[in-house]
Amino acid sequence: MEYTDRYQALGMPYPELATMCRGQCEGTGWVPVCGPHALGAMMIRRGQVDRDRRLEDAWIAAHALEHPEPCDGWHFVQCPDCKGTGKRDG
Repeated sequence: MEYTDRYQALGMPYPELATMCRGQCEGTGWVPVCGPHALGAMMIRRGQVDRDRRLEDAWIAAHALEHPEPCDGWHFVQCPDCKGTGKRDG
């Protein structure tokens, strides 16, 4: 069995810690989200009480697109902090 990380799996170079997005994308620009109903539970498990409405809205927009096959509820949405660049502002 061979293990890898998200950067190797996506064929991306490792991000520079000084410039990478500090949001949930961790420098990839994209966040996997499983429906708005699951976001609240995920954030409570992480010790965060507030849900990120920006991720919920992005999931709803992605889910509204036509699907050729039934959806399992997961969508990769653009990171609302870096707008998909993987880089930190400033």
